[in-house]
This record gives sequence, structure tokens and C-alpha cells, in this order.
Amino acid sequence: PKATAKDKLSSWWRRVAYRHKAAELSLYLLFFTGLPLWSLFNLPWSGERVLLLIHCLGSLIAFPLLILPFWLSHRRLWEASSNQRLRKTGRYLDLLMLLCALSGLYLLLLGNRGEWLGNFNHYLHLITALPLTLILLRHAARWSVLRPLFCLLARLFIRP
Repeated sequence: PKATAKDKLSSWWRRVAYRHKAAELSLYLLFFTGLPLWSLFNLPWSGERVLLLIHCLGSLIAFPLLILPFWLSHRRLWEASSNQRLRKTGRYLDLLMLLCALSGLYLLLLGNRGEWLGNFNHYLHLITALPLTLILLRHAARWSVLRPLFCLLARLFIRP
């Protein structure tokens, strides 16, 4: 029997739930291009401008094409998981991702113009990005694209 379009879409959606590398790398890219934009780092405008461009273009491209499909399709995996840690970190990631994405969308469309709502979204975006990244590292530890780096660091600093 020939597969219908609905069957093909359903099959693709199940596969997307397991293909995490591009989404994970995109989130790390967004974090490492966004964090230095924080006024605490006091970058010169020439550097800030480049990072802001990379961060905005990265989010415009990566979020709808890589992160959002993975995020939405992956939810059923951690909701059904018997691993308590994955379910708990998955719930935290859901909330943080939603807050970070909505505040990022606000900043992308309207920016931080100095009023209370702009400042609120600016700090919400910053404050959610750090725990989001740390919890993502914990949630994806066994399968992370950074695992080879962790293994290398462990070999360098932990002597048998």
C-alpha cells in the first residue's frame, strides 16, 4: 500500500523528534552570540553590531526551521519517558524556551526602546537564556553534540 501524505508527514515528525544536533547547536549559537550583548560585557558598538546581526539572523533562520520543529515533536518523547530527570528538565525547558522565544520575538519586532515593557522583555530574554542553556546541557547530556568536548575535558583534567 502506498503511503499517504499524512503518513509521510507523521513519519517525518517522528524522525524530527530524534534529530537534535542542529537544534542543539543552534541554541548554543544563539546563547553565545546573545550573551555578550548584555551591557555587563560593555562591548564596543562595532562588535555588538556584528553579534546582534548574527543573533537575529540565526534566530530568524534556525528557530522556525530547526528549533521549533524539534521542540514541538520532541515533547511527546520526554512526556512519555520513564526517566524522571528527562521529564522534569523537559518541563523546565518548555517553560524557559517559551519565555525566551516570546521575549525574543518582542525584541526582534519592537526592540528595547527604554520603556518598561522593552526593559522587561530584554531582561526576561537574558534571564531565561542562562538557565535554558544549563538545563539543556543536563537534559541532553548523554546525546549532546558537546559530548566529545566533555570527554576530552574529562581526560585532560581527571587522571585515572
